[in-house]
Amino acid sequence: MKDSIDADTLEHLLARVTLRDQAALEQLYKFVAPKLTGVAMKIVHDSDLANDILQETFLQIWDNAGDYRRDQSEPMTWMTSLLRYRTLDKLKSEKREQHRRNQFHEAHNLFGEPESTSPLTNMLQDDTDIQVSTCLQTLDVLQRNSILMAYYFGYSREEIAVHIEKPINTIKSWLKRGLTRLAQCLSH
Repeated sequence: MKDSIDADTLEHLLARVTLRDQAALEQLYKFVAPKLTGVAMKIVHDSDLANDILQETFLQIWDNAGDYRRDQSEPMTWMTSLLRYRTLDKLKSEKREQHRRNQFHEAHNLFGEPESTSPLTNMLQDDTDIQVSTCLQTLDVLQRNSILMAYYFGYSREEIAVHIEKPINTIKSWLKRGLTRLAQCLSH
């Protein structure tokens, strides 16, 4: 009987959260946070990361409480699913970021810095850096950010599209137009 009452209470709190009732969100948090934190800890084995995921999950609950349907799942099951998907997304994201770092270090180790550079080489490199920076500033913010994400941070077009929340074809256009304008600027 207690599980049924708890599920009813959770459902009632979710309905109030749908109405943007912050007190209901606080009550919901106090009621389910320990269990959800435990689920996150079993997956990530890191209390700081588990707490971050819990906070992100509660933001998602705040934004999506109206999507909850009792006929599809129990309230705790629904919230646990949100947390689980958020946790797996976070792990994938961290794995991609670690892979990017590893690739950078591999490339750096392979090509490395020249053993010795002359003052002239340093001066020419500084001039090139200044020119590239100046030309990047001529681009609009979205083109500049897309180019930096793709060529400096190593994001794929798909990852940029997800991050900026724009269609992939828009990202492709920004990159193409931005690189064309950048090349024209650098040729002067």
